[in-house]
Amino acid sequence: MFRQLVDDLRVRSPLARAHADLERLLGDSARQWPGRETLLSRPGDYTRTRVYRDANFEMLLLNWAPGAASAIHDHGGQHCWMLVLDGTLDVDDYVRLDAGEVPGVAEVKWRDSRRLRSGDMDLRSGRFDLHRVSAPAKGKAVSLHLYAGPLQEFLVYDPPARRCDRAYGTYDAIVLDDRVVARG
Repeated sequence: MFRQLVDDLRVRSPLARAHADLERLLGDSARQWPGRETLLSRPGDYTRTRVYRDANFEMLLLNWAPGAASAIHDHGGQHCWMLVLDGTLDVDDYVRLDAGEVPGVAEVKWRDSRRLRSGDMDLRSGRFDLHRVSAPAKGKAVSLHLYAGPLQEFLVYDPPARRCDRAYGTYDAIVLDDRVVARG
């Protein structure tokens, strides 16, 4: 699953490439997507399947059930490219107003929203590049996520409470020898 993309990124990592080059590589790989039937799913939520991980990058497939939504989150200072492979996803962008000097405290405000369709890409970089991703109430979606460095730790935000908490990258399944294996 995405073997050519992984091989290309192992030769030259995501951060060693121009944005247009990565966009082309990811777009070419999207045409190789075999379909969501190979992914673990969970009603009302999304699942995270690890396709590949090394010290330079990590690649995940997220399978979004209708109405599933992530928390408002950053990306732990990593660059993240998200490509919609199937369906549509809504992205709500947020801006962090404070300097992040007090652990657990965050002043966050909504900035704008947009809808991504199959083939559309979103790029995240920087410490306070925040968003929430969700699938429409009547639609499923699958997205490919490429992180320049494994996403181990990040922050999730609660704007009304003016709080943020640490979260850790976990997987519902991993790909081994082109087979999706559920984690127990």
